Amino acid sequence: DNHKFNKVEVLLHLVQSLVTDAHEVGTIQIPAPILSRVYQTISRGYVNLLNAKKITDTKFPFPYVQLITLLLLLHTLMAPLAITSIIDHLFWAPVFVFVPVFGTHALNFISIELEDPFGDDDNDLPLIHFQAEMNNCLLMLLHPNANIIAGVSDNCIVDFEDLLSSVDVFTGHLHGDRHHKPNGENGVSKRRTSIHLFAPSFKLVGSSKSN
Repeated sequence: DNHKFNKVEVLLHLVQSLVTDAHEVGTIQIPAPILSRVYQTISRGYVNLLNAKKITDTKFPFPYVQLITLLLLLHTLMAPLAITSIIDHLFWAPVFVFVPVFGTHALNFISIELEDPFGDDDNDLPLIHFQAEMNNCLLMLLHPNANIIAGVSDNCIVDFEDLLSSVDVFTGHLHGDRHHKPNGENGVSKRRTSIHLFAPSFKLVGSSKSN
């Protein structure tokens, strides 16, 4: 704070230093090419932050603002004179004056709201909600169950022959035999339906034979 450094850049450097130190001492035991993806993801997040910062720092050009303000003022003053010279009606003349003047000013104020979407106005992006979602994701990574390695149950069938006998394997082509009728009593198959495991037209890469 005393030197007015960018806090995001300081935190970015600290995180990269921690990752590098953890890899050197053996805390993170992964190959270097995979670890490089971590640095790329961190740098990509910082690039997106800079892109968002450009929207805030780059204002609409000042000459355009002055020109638009002047044209709106002239339109507001000249529209009643032009409309009343054409339409001589007590009701329709104010209506045809109000609609275009109101529309142009409404578009101008909408563009002002969209110029800076980061803030606490009603039309700004929900930054507090985004931060809350980010906090939930970080807390999820710190949960003890987040590092559990997925596995299969002891009752899971992994033998090929057992799986082949427990599912329904189609013998026709993928797009050929579409009128395959399930076997069993009353036309109801007794085995579960699965995807087509083997197609006669399937060819191995580098082989001219079909399986």
